[in-house]
Amino acid sequence: FGGGGGGLPRHVNYLGEVVQGVALALPGWLATKSSIPWLYPIYYILLLVPRQRDDDSACKAKYGEELWCAYQSMVPNRIVPFLY
Repeated sequence: FGGGGGGLPRHVNYLGEVVQGVALALPGWLATKSSIPWLYPIYYILLLVPRQRDDDSACKAKYGEELWCAYQSMVPNRIVPFLY
């Protein structure tokens, strides 16, 4: 799991959800200049960042601290490649 393109972020699917939310909010914002469409991607960010932290805690408990820390060193990014 640590090599190749899959080794960039641990939860790349969460990034896809946020990008999809932005793609859906952008036309509404462009058409109305309202900030309300941005609530959708913000909701995903507020939902998925804590979930990622919970997932990491669960994996640490499941696989053990030594093995999980080794995996984290191989795959340092959580959601956004080279950023978070």
